[in-house]
Amino acid sequence: LGSDNKKVMFLFTDAHVADEGFLELINNMLTSGMVPALYDDGEKDGLINSVRPEVEKKGLLATKESCWGYYVQKCRNNLHVVLAMSPVGETLRTRCRNFPGM
Repeated sequence: LGSDNKKVMFLFTDAHVADEGFLELINNMLTSGMVPALYDDGEKDGLINSVRPEVEKKGLLATKESCWGYYVQKCRNNLHVVLAMSPVGETLRTRCRNFPGM
């Protein structure tokens, strides 16, 4: 997504909701563009280092925070979330109330 600059579609249907906690993660992606604690420190450092040359090439200050922000923005630009849920019954209405990002 971010370091490869590939466009990706994430299809999530109501059949994928094995646990309502999944919807919390989807809601976080839709509202903030990020899922908290998705990467551990080692993975995060690797991702930061993978975009550092690109950040420097754009003439931006290549601090850890700015490289991370650049990576997250690239992910936001390349990830397209598609929700496919049945409107029949109260389930979708309840989920939309509980998770306003949906």
